[in-house]
Formats: sequence, C-alpha cells, structure tokens
Amino acid sequence: MSDPVSCILSVDQGLPFGPADLLTLIAPARAWSCRFDIALYRNEDFAAQGVRLPPSIAGAAVKRRGEYLAGRIVAGRVLQDVGYPHFDLLAGEDRAPGWPDDVQGALTHHATLAVGIGWRRPDRRLSGLGIDIETLINGPRTLELWPGIISAWEHEYFATLPLPFTVALTLAFSAKESLFKALYPSVRRYFDFLDARVVRLAGNRITLELVVELTPDLPVGMLFECGYAVTDYDVLTVLAIGND
Repeated sequence: MSDPVSCILSVDQGLPFGPADLLTLIAPARAWSCRFDIALYRNEDFAAQGVRLPPSIAGAAVKRRGEYLAGRIVAGRVLQDVGYPHFDLLAGEDRAPGWPDDVQGALTHHATLAVGIGWRRPDRRLSGLGIDIETLINGPRTLELWPGIISAWEHEYFATLPLPFTVALTLAFSAKESLFKALYPSVRRYFDFLDARVVRLAGNRITLELVVELTPDLPVGMLFECGYAVTDYDVLTVLAIGND
C-alpha cells in the first residue's frame, strides 16, 4: 500500500527564489522554505511532520491549519540550525511567534509557500529580522489600496520607475511588512504603513525611511535597506538590522 499523500510538497534550505545575494544581505541568518498544497491537507500531516497541532489551531479552517503546519516546519528547521532542535514555537498574546530569548526570527506565508529565517540575537542595541512574501496586487485594486500603503510622495516617485506600478506597490507593501516584523520586538507596538516611506527602489534593494519616531533609537529619518525578488506572481522581501 502506498503512503498517504501529504500537503507538504517540499522543504528546502535557503530562500525560495531571488538572487543569491539576498541571503548575503541577511547573513548570518538561516533560511528555509516549504511548498504545500492545501487541497491535500490531512490532520495526520502534523504527526507525520513531527509538529504539534495546538488546540487553538485544531479548530481553525483547513487553510489556516495547512499554513500553520508549513510555517512551523520552516521554523523548526531554522531553530534546529541555531541550536534549538526541540523548541515548540508558540504564539504569544500578541499572536507573534515566541522565539527563544536569544533567538530572533521571522515567518511568512501565502497560499502555497512558507518561509522562515532566524539567527542568534546579535550583541547590538538594535537588531531584528523581517521577511515577507506577497502575491502581486491585482492591477485594478491598486487604485483602491495605494493610499493606505504609500504616500502621495511615494506615488509620484513610483511613476518615475521602470517597474509597473502594481509591482512597485506590492514591493512597498511587502518591504514595510518586513520592516514591521524586524522592528516589532524593539517597538512592541503596531505602527502604520505610512510611518515609513520608500525613498529608493532599484537593483533588488528597497531603501525605507522612517517618517515618525518609533523610539529614541528609531528616530525620524532613520534608513533601512531591504532586499527583494520578483516573480511573475510573487514578491519576496528580506531585511536584517544589526548584522553589520
């Protein structure tokens, strides 16, 4: 008898796409990716992958269960790489993953792909990791969505770029998500997409500038460099703070 089909299609070390220097940008962080198919999901996939199915997820929709499983698979590989092979990564009260005290990490997923990165916390006053993957925003929706993602200044800047506006807007959304994930452990509060702006987008790099002070260590005008990659369907952004 053949083994049951699993929703987990592949688990691979590294980022799922993009130039090799994206990993260099976030070194020494470790990265893993997992491709999955929700249509093939079974609850038995958790046990088969060695991942605990928490009660809070067991009652969730199938889509949520599959995404959680893929995310915890990549998180588990990252944690093993940084010295925590049996750590149970649970969500805190703020729903953010509760990494070990001396580890910083970040997870992202969309409908078929999960990616995780992590490192041992650098000995720096400010450090963090961010990663985000997004499906390209549908062209007509950009008219509705852009004012909540970018400022009028950014909109004018994007009009000067060779990239289609849909790609530039999706990259801005993703880069600001990556920035949020990298800074949240330091800020410990939510901040808005419009609290940072894209001041440069070229050569697989996005430069973000804070337009509000988040903390005394994160003043107005502080710059962050984010790496990005684009496919016909997706964008991926990664950001590391404190690894220089």
